[in-house]
Amino acid sequence: MHMPGLIPLLIVLGLAFLLFSRPGRISNLMEDLGKGIRGFRKGLVDPQEQPPQDPPPQVQDRTNGDRAP
Repeated sequence: MHMPGLIPLLIVLGLAFLLFSRPGRISNLMEDLGKGIRGFRKGLVDPQEQPPQDPPPQVQDRTNGDRAP
């Protein structure tokens, strides 16, 4: 079996230490993630909060038509 190198193992241990060093850290991260997803979904579903868009301005025909230049 192939064993991981020292550097990847140290990176994983460092990340685990950062995540588990303070109690409640993971729950705070998950709460913030949930709030972000909830806000994103609300922005997609709720069109009443967005102002109505005006139609694009019409471009007038400026060609000469049948007239010679």
